[in-house]
Amino acid sequence: MADQLQAERLQPLIVKQLQTVIKNHELAHAYLFVGPTGSGKSQLATWLALRLFCLHLQNGEPDLTCPECQRILSGNHPDVVVAKPEGRQIKVDEIRHLKDEFTKSAVEGNKKLFVIHDAEKMTNNAANSLLKFIEEPGPGIYILMLTTNKSAVLPTIRSRTQVIELRPLARAELEKALAKQEIPRTERSVAIGLTDSVSEILEWRKDDWLKQAISAISLWYRHTSNANMLGFVDIQTEIVKLATDRQKQQLILDLMALIWRDTLLVANGMTAEEDLHFLQAQELLTTIAQQYSVQTLLEISQETLTSRHLLDQNMAFQNVAEQLTIKIVQALSA
Repeated sequence: MADQLQAERLQPLIVKQLQTVIKNHELAHAYLFVGPTGSGKSQLATWLALRLFCLHLQNGEPDLTCPECQRILSGNHPDVVVAKPEGRQIKVDEIRHLKDEFTKSAVEGNKKLFVIHDAEKMTNNAANSLLKFIEEPGPGIYILMLTTNKSAVLPTIRSRTQVIELRPLARAELEKALAKQEIPRTERSVAIGLTDSVSEILEWRKDDWLKQAISAISLWYRHTSNANMLGFVDIQTEIVKLATDRQKQQLILDLMALIWRDTLLVANGMTAEEDLHFLQAQELLTTIAQQYSVQTLLEISQETLTSRHLLDQNMAFQNVAEQLTIKIVQALSA
């Protein structure tokens, strides 16, 4: 029951659209559901399976109690074939199993549903081997492919499916999802400013990395916002050691941009907690916002965004962070 209710709560418009499509007998044979982790792709796939196989629809909705619904909810329906990656890729054996299933008729009834999770994790060879099945799946065959990254799915696959873009989780829903993971509020609020993916945030929290990064950036901000060159030292002593790979380097620069964005918002009168991310630094944000002009804060925010581009152009992270620090201190000292 949870999956059906979550699909309708997380993606009500898409559920409504699919209800209309099914009612009009216009359901396509292949769909690509695109959306960040937590946006409801899996729940939507489960809802569609329930809707297709339910024996006792009630007002066009699955009853969730019939044998078909119960088998789908327990993952034991013979005509709902699910493929998931193990590790970084969908394995060759999984693809071989899918191809075998595509050639078989439905075990019961006249419908068969394939759900491929993390479709972007299929190798090019694996994806290409499924093309003919996706292009001409046969009567009563439906294929759902789920992905967080549409651009990583082969264009030939995308062109053979109807692409449905899921809306990211609203901040309130993302907050709830993160709270269920027992993530502290100070970390939740900052992380939400960087992504709407629950799995990404959980990955960042490994070995307390996110907590340490927030602490390091808060210290750096305290110094640089007061035009203190200790911020330069913070780069060398606190921040560089956290920037262990390209992704973390990008995240650190994003955190720098986020805290200055918060400052600019406060300067423009946006002080509600739902507008800000560095909630633990709100008092300092307010002090700095009152101390400098909006124009100066806008220039600094733009500099933080430029720094991200410099990193993308393969400039060394430490050089980028140090140059940004110097520019901020100079802007505030002018």
